[in-house]
Amino acid sequence: MNRILSIALTAVAACFLLGTPALAKEEIKLNIIVRDFQEDGVLFEGRITSDEGLVSDTLGSDHKPVYNLPKWQEMFGESVTQENLNAFFNDVSGVNMRTQKTITLNSKYDETEIYNETIGEYQTISGDFYIIDSAVDEMGESSEGFFPIDNELFGNEENEHNYHFSVEIHATFRYKKGDIFIFRGDDDVWVYFNNTLCVDLGGVHSEMEKAVLVDDLVASNKLEINEGDYVSFDMFYMERHLSGSNMYVKTNIDFVNFNNSDWATYELFTAYANDLIPDRLIDAELALPVYRDEFAAVAVKLYEQLANVTAEVAADNPFVDCDDTEVLKAYQLGVVKGTSANEFSPRAMLTRQEAATMLTRVYKKAKLEGWSIDKDSEFKLDTDTEKFADDALIDDWAKEGVYFMAKNGIIKGVGDNNFAPKNTTAEQEAAKYANASREQSLVISVRCFEALK
Repeated sequence: MNRILSIALTAVAACFLLGTPALAKEEIKLNIIVRDFQEDGVLFEGRITSDEGLVSDTLGSDHKPVYNLPKWQEMFGESVTQENLNAFFNDVSGVNMRTQKTITLNSKYDETEIYNETIGEYQTISGDFYIIDSAVDEMGESSEGFFPIDNELFGNEENEHNYHFSVEIHATFRYKKGDIFIFRGDDDVWVYFNNTLCVDLGGVHSEMEKAVLVDDLVASNKLEINEGDYVSFDMFYMERHLSGSNMYVKTNIDFVNFNNSDWATYELFTAYANDLIPDRLIDAELALPVYRDEFAAVAVKLYEQLANVTAEVAADNPFVDCDDTEVLKAYQLGVVKGTSANEFSPRAMLTRQEAATMLTRVYKKAKLEGWSIDKDSEFKLDTDTEKFADDALIDDWAKEGVYFMAKNGIIKGVGDNNFAPKNTTAEQEAAKYANASREQSLVISVRCFEALK
């Protein structure tokens, strides 16, 4: 079916040759969530119609679009329900299947024309941009389009490609003057900056384009941000009809996103904005267990932000199995100990009670004058809160840290009022709580920062 849509631009009032800010990286890799759906003749392979206003101007509390149900029913039929729409970007058994993929935006020198609403004129802007163009493959040859899950999940449904899917992207960036975001593609595309809708190309349509100059959003007070502020980026994309699937993005925004579980996304953005994520974890798979040396680096970051100082490396290394700089900083601070007199065991998995204890020591070191690991018993904290059901399994040396963190809402239980201090309680699902994860360590770090700073 032909879905050609001509988008006419008004005459160019003026044209300026401007340069974009320098790019920070040669490429950006974005982790995306893709959900597959089956043809239903209503929302997938239904009417070809598009309009703005299918979603609200702000994201919901779950950081997903809020849908204007009456408009959906007007455009796609009375059979459309709220449950149908909620399934677009949420896992629903029997309705969709999900997977995680990666897309790459490569840096390239280019020119682009964009309308500057602040001055009421078009500008030709030249410079380096991050670009993904589904019409071109990695060799620069013509490509058939954007089909991230061909022959996967529900499969192609006897079509040449798997056309029925949604894509969800969450990232963050630090705003700089001249930031630009351009999207061209089909079908529905909704992009939010700081939970505010800035690209609205809803419905089933052929390729449509929207260009956003972030400076315009700031000048019009649509975004209340200052240069250097961190901004959340949420993009929701749908492919709902045969005959084409296209994705073209051009931007000079230095996006950062994380390879993490859904639940941790926004606290990770907060951690990043407050410089609480060690460099070694920026591109790591964050759902994996955290090692002792990695958590030491997390602890050092937290200390530096709480105390507003730079941690120093221990002059003498007591460990024969580790010379990691961040471990030696944590040791100098007194927030970590070895697993023996001369070993640190950097690649050992971290337990939840160890994490609670280390972060409690970070707090004491940063906020309690005169504290040291040798004088720890002299600096008692308020730990008056409900005991966990598995309190007997928490080692005595860890109880103060566990209950201090629990009292302040920083580390919570894992179900049935258990804490799973050593990640081995029989009552817990062994696979789920096998070890403290990297993302858990970062989330409790940012919670500690926010609660105790």
